Amino acid sequence: MTGIPASSAARVRRRVVAVLAAVSMTVLAACAGKSSASDGDQTFAVGIPAFFVQNLTPGSSGSSYVDYAIWSPLTRVDGQSGKVELLVADSIESTDNVHWTIKLKSGWTFQDGSPVTAQSFADSWNTTALGANAQTNNASTSIFAGYAAMNPPKGKPAAKTLSGVHVVDKSTLEVTLLKPNALLPYILSSTAFAPLPASAAKDLKNFGTHPIGNGPYKTSGWDTGAQEIKLERYDGYSGAKALASGIDLHVYQQTGAIYTDFQAGTIDLALLDGADLSKAKKDTPSQVVDVQYPAVVYLSFPMYDSRFANPRLRKAISMAIDRDAIVKSLLGGNAKAATGLAPPTLTGGGEAKCDACKYDPQGAKAALQAAGGWNGPMTLYSYQDPTNEKVLQAIANQLRTNLGLQKVSFESQPIAQLYQGLGGKSIKGPSLLYSGAPYPHIYALADQMFSAGAPLNVTGYDSKAFAGLIAQAASSKDADSTTNYAKQAAEQALTDLPVAPLYWPVGGLVHSDRLSGVVPEVLGGARLSVVKVG
Repeated sequence: MTGIPASSAARVRRRVVAVLAAVSMTVLAACAGKSSASDGDQTFAVGIPAFFVQNLTPGSSGSSYVDYAIWSPLTRVDGQSGKVELLVADSIESTDNVHWTIKLKSGWTFQDGSPVTAQSFADSWNTTALGANAQTNNASTSIFAGYAAMNPPKGKPAAKTLSGVHVVDKSTLEVTLLKPNALLPYILSSTAFAPLPASAAKDLKNFGTHPIGNGPYKTSGWDTGAQEIKLERYDGYSGAKALASGIDLHVYQQTGAIYTDFQAGTIDLALLDGADLSKAKKDTPSQVVDVQYPAVVYLSFPMYDSRFANPRLRKAISMAIDRDAIVKSLLGGNAKAATGLAPPTLTGGGEAKCDACKYDPQGAKAALQAAGGWNGPMTLYSYQDPTNEKVLQAIANQLRTNLGLQKVSFESQPIAQLYQGLGGKSIKGPSLLYSGAPYPHIYALADQMFSAGAPLNVTGYDSKAFAGLIAQAASSKDADSTTNYAKQAAEQALTDLPVAPLYWPVGGLVHSDRLSGVVPEVLGGARLSVVKVG
């Protein structure tokens, strides 16, 4: 038995929406000072990017640490151990990884006092799955039977609810997946699958900025200009109670100001990367907590372009890139050179399983020669971001030096434009991209990057060998077999090399000396409910 027992144009548009949700965690910006709050104050202030709180409906949430403060899904994954734990669920069981029975614990309520029931979860998933609602997490519900009927390429949907989600009674759900997936308990830990109260349907748009969740904190004030949001502890919470009485969320349109305000003592906690993180580590290393993002930054190859069809050419490009130099010189050490697909914080990740990821200029030249060389210009692409542009420039220089490709240029585009181009197969060069795992398992990265038709498979990669291995991973009866098959699938993909992993990004939580108990949430950021003031 698997589970956790008790103890087309339209398609391109949907792909872009899904991708934007998946990569929204890419750049998280935020020396320490003391907060302006008094020593007796049991609240603390957090600096966050505006996109964290653009929409806090489960179907459009970005699974940031703010979401986890407001919402409690069926399960949670511990940020330190990586193990999945039951939260609202009392049990999640299956005998075939397709048909699942989910039992809920009693006593859980929304922050308006209304009960959390099986219908609450069904309502949430149906709201997200219905294409007309334009929820950014719509693609996440494609795992359920009946999704296609709610998202036709053209015309009106044939259904408004998922045929694969059935409410048996107030505490029981029966779920049918489109295909076997042994990792459903991991998947359901995302706030994208959190429940919705019945009142949300009255005004879904307004609900996104005035959510009524079931998590350890509730919103007690929302500035109309979205510059500050106040959270207060929800004393009716059925899980472990939050330690601080409240949190002031300072919202930043320009994230560069977060670091400055932290130094001034305006905020107590922020997630940093890039130059700000390097400064914080130098100035106050004891007040920085490392955060290994469950993600990979990579160079994707447009395999739909015949010029990149030869795997030896792709290998040549990959081996010509000095990953360690990029990490040290451009990223200030705030990343780890990738030796495989997934970082070590993901179950099944961290192993050296990418031969083409090794820096070998002579081997790269030999591979290029074996591929028949390269004629004409080559353009590298990425979405607009200062760090990306520096990395692209470095890669272009290394390709000139190590492969003799003199006509290498790079171009950055708005992120939506880039993914529209990738989805429409109009991008004709390698692209620097980011993929974050929606749950901490190598399967999550491998499936979304390499499975045919998956939102982040922008290369055109379609392998029967990979498909067979990833299917075996999903249908395995035990966790070890699932992990082993998923690792084999990732290794198969990196042998074919539709993408070249470059580095695993690292962030840091910088906090004032008023705070203790600062630990990372599983997808990055802090687990706000366990932060202690004083």
